[in-house]
Amino acid sequence: MPTLTEARLTLLRRRIAESGGALSGPADETRPDTRTETPALFGQFGIAERRMWKIYELDPESVSHNIGLVLEFGGSRTVESVVAAAELLVERFEVLRSVVEVDDADVPHRVQVQREGQWDTEHSVWSWGFEDVADESADTDPAEIDPAEIDTVATRMTRTPFDLFSEVPLRLRVSGRDGEVTMILVVHHLAVDDTSWPLLLGTLVSGEWAGDADADSRPATPDAAAATEAAESAVRHALSTWAAEDVRHPLSGELPAESAAESWLSPMDDRAGLKVAAPVADESLTAFDRVAQTVGATPNALLIGVCSLAAYALTGASDHVLVVPADNRRRSQSPHHIGYCGNIIPVRFRVDPTATVEQTLRTAAAVIYRAMEHSGTDFGPILTALRQQGGRFPIMEIMASVRPAPLRGIPQPDHAPVTCRSVFNGIANYPLSIAFEADDHSTHVEVDHQPGIVPDHIAVRSTGVLTALVDLIPAALDGTVAELLANLERRVPA
Repeated sequence: MPTLTEARLTLLRRRIAESGGALSGPADETRPDTRTETPALFGQFGIAERRMWKIYELDPESVSHNIGLVLEFGGSRTVESVVAAAELLVERFEVLRSVVEVDDADVPHRVQVQREGQWDTEHSVWSWGFEDVADESADTDPAEIDPAEIDTVATRMTRTPFDLFSEVPLRLRVSGRDGEVTMILVVHHLAVDDTSWPLLLGTLVSGEWAGDADADSRPATPDAAAATEAAESAVRHALSTWAAEDVRHPLSGELPAESAAESWLSPMDDRAGLKVAAPVADESLTAFDRVAQTVGATPNALLIGVCSLAAYALTGASDHVLVVPADNRRRSQSPHHIGYCGNIIPVRFRVDPTATVEQTLRTAAAVIYRAMEHSGTDFGPILTALRQQGGRFPIMEIMASVRPAPLRGIPQPDHAPVTCRSVFNGIANYPLSIAFEADDHSTHVEVDHQPGIVPDHIAVRSTGVLTALVDLIPAALDGTVAELLANLERRVPA
C-alpha cells in the first residue's frame, strides 16, 4: 500500500496535533460524528465539500482533483456566442465565481468575487478565471492551431494547481473561428460532481441558462434521530464488511502490516498515473442488458459486479474491497449553490470460483445494494467513528465506477453540434481505477493505474479483461466462475 509523501505526512501529523486528537481516538469516543447536515445556502460548505476541502488543505499543490475538458463547437456557433454562454454560466453559477475563506474556527466558507473575461491583443483568444492564458505560440493564429497544440495548452491548464484561496475553481479559454470554436474548460472537483455537468455544460451547449428556476433551495429540516441511527448503522455495516480486521490488500493479498494507529498516517496517496481506454462492443452491451434483467439488477450495478470479477481475475483475490463513488446530492442542494456532493462507498465482495456466473452476479448485486443503503451517510463521519474506535484506515486500492460521459443526455441543436474530450491530469487517485463511461452512442472502459504500485502484468491486461468479461458473460451464466476465468485466460492470456 503506497504511503503519503513526506510533505503531506507532515501536514497530517501537524493537523492531528493541533486538533488535540489521538491517532486512535480516546477510548470513550465510540460514537460517530452524527451532526446532521443542513443543505447550505451559498457561502456555507456541505459535508462532502468539507471532506473535499480537507483533502485540498493537505496538499494544495496537488492537481489530482483538477478536471479538464476540451469542447469543440461546430455549425452555427460563433466565438462570440460561445463567450456569451461562458459569461452567462459564470454569472449564474455562483460556486464557479467564488474563492474560499477560512475563519478563526477553521471553518471554510465561499465568498463571491468579481472576475472579468479577457481578450488577447488580437481579440482572438478569450480567457476567464486565470492570468496566464497565452500559450507559448503567441504568434500563431488561434484559428490555425491544430488539435495537438490545443491539447498541449489544455494539459498545461489542467496540470496547474488551483489556489482556491485566491483563485476561482474554473478556468476557461475560447479560441478559433466561427463554426470551429474550441473551449478549454478546467474545473476543480470541489466545485462540481457528476450531477453538476448537465447544468454547467448544458448552459454552454445551449447558450441559455440550464438551471431549474423552480428548484427549491430552502434548507431541509433534518431528522436528528434518524441521522444518528443511519450513521451508526453505516458504521456497523463497515465493521462487519469492508472495515473488518481480516480484509486484505487485493493487489498483494496481504493483511495490513502497520498497526491501526499507524494506518491513519499512511492512507492511499495520489501518485503519477497512466490511463488506457478501450471500447466495449455494442452487441455485447445489448446482451449484457438482458443479463441484468435475468439476475434482477440494474445494468450499472451489474457492471460493478464485472469490475469485481475483473479484480479477481487480475489479482487472484477472491475476497476484496472495491471503492465505488455515489451521488449524494439532495434536491435542495442546487449545483450552482453547492459544489461537490459525492460520496465514497466501499463494497466487500467474496467470489466463489465454484459458483455459477449467474449466482455470482446475483450475489454481487445484493452486496452492492446492501452497501448502497448507506450512501446517504457521508464517508467522512464513518472514518471518524472507525478511528475513534481504534480501527484502521480502510483498504482502498481499487476504485470502480460506472458514469455518464460529460455530454450524455444534454440536448444538442442539429445546426450546432458539440463534441467533448477529457484531459488527463496525470494523477491516479487510487492504485487502480476502473471506469465504464457511456455517452449517447457508445460505451468504453478506462483504467488508471499507478506504475510501480500496480504490477505491469495487471496494467497490461486490465482493459482486455474488462471488455472480454462483458463479451463472455452473457453466454456463460450457467457455467462456473472458474470456467469463465479459464475462457478469459484463453482470450486475454497472462
